[in-house]
Amino acid sequence: MKFSENIKKSIKIHSKEEFPKECCGLIVSRNKEDQIFKCRNTSESPKNHFSLHPVDYLRGSESGAIKAVYHSHPSDNDKFSPCDILNSKKHSLLYVLYNVKKDVFSTFDPKKDKTFLYDRIFRIGESDCYTFVKEYYADLGIKLHGYNNLGDDWHKKNPNLIQDLFELNENDKNLNISELSPSSEFRKHDVLVFEFLKGSGANHVAVYLGNGQIMHHPRNKYLCTEPLSTVYKNKIIKVYRHDKFS
Repeated sequence: MKFSENIKKSIKIHSKEEFPKECCGLIVSRNKEDQIFKCRNTSESPKNHFSLHPVDYLRGSESGAIKAVYHSHPSDNDKFSPCDILNSKKHSLLYVLYNVKKDVFSTFDPKKDKTFLYDRIFRIGESDCYTFVKEYYADLGIKLHGYNNLGDDWHKKNPNLIQDLFELNENDKNLNISELSPSSEFRKHDVLVFEFLKGSGANHVAVYLGNGQIMHHPRNKYLCTEPLSTVYKNKIIKVYRHDKFS
């Protein structure tokens, strides 16, 4: 679920007010309008963690229907902590995170068990599944080759595009990439290649993060982290691994 620009603006203001501590609060709905309700952070380490003041939480619930819990990260960390995810699931509430340094919002949805990162809109060749994989590997100091800017109908123009891109990289003697069976035991940083429609060829890629989690950029959606479900797993047709992680 995305929230309005006014909500995001209000959270940004709150985060700056509390910086370098983490701000925290609630997003509540009243008279069909969303608004934030600021809460005190009672954590013993407010620069690294947050804990909503119970009285503030009660007052917030009295001011409207609680839609989400929000907090900020003043550091480079743009990921929800295991505690955040646990509490989100426990209370069946969306958790919203604002990273101050990166100016990025993300949301954890406990019903879908997904984290959505709202830092970019899906655009073929600019912010899509293969572009994300290239950026992910670039952060690891590894440059993947190939251009995936054939437009929205790329699968019609070249249905083997993703396969071709990874074969291009696999054949680069300086890159040391190996192709593995989809039945292999996955390792962190593996690239998983999917065929969502049988016989259509490779049409999506994701990075395996370890612990049963993948990160990918679905078509016309936002970059997200989620569990590697059985449905996804059954769609894997190729696995690529850099020798650095063998």
